[in-house]
Amino acid sequence: MSFLGEVKRRKIFQVAAVYAVVAWLIIQIVSVIEAPLRLPEWFDTAIIVLLAIGLPIALVLSWGFNLTPEGVVREGDGEDVVSKSGFKIEHLLFGVIAIALVWLIYRVEFSRPNQVVEAPAIDEQVIEDAAGETPSDVLPNSIAVLPFENLSLDPEDAFFAAGIHESTLNQLAKIRDLIVMSRSSVMQYEENRPPIADIATALNVETVMEGSVRYANGRVLITAQLIDGKTDAHLWSDEFNLELTDVFAVQAEVARQIAIAMHVRLLPDEVARISRRATESTEAYQYFLRALSVPNPGYFPENRREKIELFKQAIAADSNFADAYAWLAISYYNDRQTDIAAEYAQKAIELDPTVGSAHLILGLTHANYYARQEEARAALLKVKEYSPNYPDALSVAARYLGLQSGDWAEAIQMGRRAAAIEPNNSFINTYLARIYLDAGELAAAASEIRALIRRTPDKYEPYLDLATTDYLLDNRDAARENLDRAVNNMPPRATFRVDSVPYLYGLLGDMEMAESLLARFEAVMVETDGRSPQFLGWSVLGTRDRERSLQEWKRMIDGYIEGGQPASLGRITRFRDNFLNDPMLEEPEFLELRRRLGFKG
Repeated sequence: MSFLGEVKRRKIFQVAAVYAVVAWLIIQIVSVIEAPLRLPEWFDTAIIVLLAIGLPIALVLSWGFNLTPEGVVREGDGEDVVSKSGFKIEHLLFGVIAIALVWLIYRVEFSRPNQVVEAPAIDEQVIEDAAGETPSDVLPNSIAVLPFENLSLDPEDAFFAAGIHESTLNQLAKIRDLIVMSRSSVMQYEENRPPIADIATALNVETVMEGSVRYANGRVLITAQLIDGKTDAHLWSDEFNLELTDVFAVQAEVARQIAIAMHVRLLPDEVARISRRATESTEAYQYFLRALSVPNPGYFPENRREKIELFKQAIAADSNFADAYAWLAISYYNDRQTDIAAEYAQKAIELDPTVGSAHLILGLTHANYYARQEEARAALLKVKEYSPNYPDALSVAARYLGLQSGDWAEAIQMGRRAAAIEPNNSFINTYLARIYLDAGELAAAASEIRALIRRTPDKYEPYLDLATTDYLLDNRDAARENLDRAVNNMPPRATFRVDSVPYLYGLLGDMEMAESLLARFEAVMVETDGRSPQFLGWSVLGTRDRERSLQEWKRMIDGYIEGGQPASLGRITRFRDNFLNDPMLEEPEFLELRRRLGFKG
């Protein structure tokens, strides 16, 4: 008999087929259990090597032995034995293939991203306890996504890494039971990256994700890995080579895999949100990524103009791009073009009601410009629901919701979550301090403000807040000292929140200082943009000029309620509630103005 005939007689091909199917099943099972069991990164590689070594051993054994209904027998004991062994091998092969098909159907149909990954929800109290100045415990279910390494060969394509990093953060931020460190918290590691354990300790997180992006000729290569911050073990890793518009599917899968690896609950509505394709247009997405990669404007209006232009080009390429409309709304609101911002925010919500940033812009517009507090509250509550990991939006929404409803317990919880996500951001910490201050939690407010002063001793706003806190604590000498420090740190052309400085001097009995500062701030504001009628009411109150104070506040309240003029909700709420217990605001004419704003005293 020929060699090939002998191979067929001994059923070598059937044995190889059974071995291949069984090996494939083992590899599939290992890929599922390695993340939950936190097996070492080399484990799956070791299994594959062992299976590869085992194949020739299995074939050699099958040449010398046969599997029969009577058990394993040595080859050469007769044709009857061989026929029986063949019958046994065929049945075994069919059985193994059937098991493999069942497993494949399960993986395809039941392990897709629409499943709900159940795990205990985050205990908000744990977040609160960890959000202090010197946290001692790692935040539960927390992740820091480090800036992606740019591997694109063309320098013109460098924006893809920054844009996809921002977009990935946005996707993960939609998961309520995940605490995602903000972009500004992780950007410090873009150039000089210490060991992962050091980053995890500094940011107080459980896990760290890092990756790289390479773009060329319309295709993107993305690598990503999730690392345990304490043990440095790899919890999950993958590589994706795809068309640009398929990035959305990859980001949804990355979010799902991270939720599985971290045992985080992933709800059906969250799956739907992270699985939604933001745009089908490659051109629109390129413009969008370019806009995201432009640094935040800060004091550079040219950056804001560049962002606006790029977001507009994204919308021109895809008129149904909801995220681009929402970012345009933010850019225009920051540029004080409120009507345009509201239009873009409304358009974003029409296209996708779950865009939290668009609800924030509508909420602020309703609250600060149109005196529509019910509409503002409804919009701001959606920020809490849809933007649980956007600290800027969360902290602003928290304070405004507290000012509107007086539910300071909820506001404090939201503010502390924002501070936990971005612990070293002065803006976030300032809002948390003001939430405590407005809530009457004066000791907590003073603690937050002093921590801010230690980090930014050259700023004037924290000293102003500390002076206000001291005044409420009836510590007049300390209030005067901190108020003087605020003025000494204040730039000559400062306009932000300066109206309360003369007011505090007046309440402390220094009318000369109050009048001098009123004249200074009025000149700067009129020269800047003519804002004195809306922003100097508190300053005039500081001079104790009763008639002019009534005139200024009536003008501001009339414009706010009837004329669509801006008036910060914080300013008018503190006036309505007589926050600093000013006897003048208890006089009949002022009481009438306060009642127009909702005061029921």
